[in-house]
Amino acid sequence: MNRQLIEDTFRLLQAEISPIAGIQLHLSLVECEQLLPVLERYDLEYTRKVHLLGLYTILTLAAQRHMECVPHHPDLTRNILDGDYLYSFYLQFAVKCRELDLVAYLAPSIKKMQIRRSSGDWTQENPAAEMALFLDQEYKGRNRTSKAI
Repeated sequence: MNRQLIEDTFRLLQAEISPIAGIQLHLSLVECEQLLPVLERYDLEYTRKVHLLGLYTILTLAAQRHMECVPHHPDLTRNILDGDYLYSFYLQFAVKCRELDLVAYLAPSIKKMQIRRSSGDWTQENPAAEMALFLDQEYKGRNRTSKAI
């Protein structure tokens, strides 16, 4: 199941990303597996799991590209542009998948991370943990609503 989820996610992302960008979407199985237990905790539709894993993948790759930015490196400009494009792609993909609540939830932590990195703090972030907190809140809110009805 997880293998199929990962394959379906990457297939969808490759279909959505602009070929002109020339960005290859590669994420290790270990990196993907950070979010998989989170997705399994909830009764989510398969397509939503694909969308959430896709958003996680895009955010992880964007952060990786920006972390590869080393002054005077021959790929510096390319890494900056790739990272910026991937953050833009994250927003486009989230809109298409109707995950605007997730974007709003993650926006403060993403911006804080970007500010820290611009100051030289390259602490590794964990978008899977942030997404888990979002899903926890969403699930608790859904339970309260269903109990009230």
